[in-house]
Amino acid sequence: MNFSNIAGAINAAHAGVEAAKREGARYAVECGRLLAQAKDTVPHGGWDAWLRLNTTVSPRTAQLYMRIAKHVEGDPAKAQRVAGLSVREAAAEATGPKRATASRKPLSPEAEHDFTELKQVWDEAKDNPDWQEGAARELFRIGYITKPQRNDIIRSVWAKHYAHLTDADRKASAKKVAELLAEKMPRAVLLELIPKIKNVPAIDIAIAIRDIQEERKRQAVEVQR
Repeated sequence: MNFSNIAGAINAAHAGVEAAKREGARYAVECGRLLAQAKDTVPHGGWDAWLRLNTTVSPRTAQLYMRIAKHVEGDPAKAQRVAGLSVREAAAEATGPKRATASRKPLSPEAEHDFTELKQVWDEAKDNPDWQEGAARELFRIGYITKPQRNDIIRSVWAKHYAHLTDADRKASAKKVAELLAEKMPRAVLLELIPKIKNVPAIDIAIAIRDIQEERKRQAVEVQR
């Protein structure tokens, strides 16, 4: 199944979920199965961008559908039972009792205000990936998000920004990065590093480089003090 066909199938299954008040989970299982199949073919870090470009399913909803599909995978009896549930009921069963009953701790009025302002600024800066990456790094620095969450945000930001690039554009960018590394790094160190990073996604290498730059700046400030 090619990308065009699978995107159409995902959209059709999603429409079934929206239309069904009951038995919605049956469509959610099918949609989740197709989404998981599609995700396996998308390069690392590009999933959210692929969803936006090819389907009407949000990343959060896609995650929900795939969780339900995984919950019934390989168990016909469970799949038959879940098929008669609503999506919410199926999600609760797939999540498990602890997560299903957990609720987010309400924010204080001050924190809610800060969050609203931050979201507004974030939306206004949607075409500035450097700013969005900087915001994610600052949120991590002050302890609002974890490092894996920070990295997921950064990957999503740059995947969306570069979604329009051709293979030729990507090769040209990779060449520039390679030239920069060769210029800044001793040859012996570079030769030792290449085998370790050749299978690492470019965005993860970029995140690591930025981490090193930030650490050097921090150390420089410490020395000046």
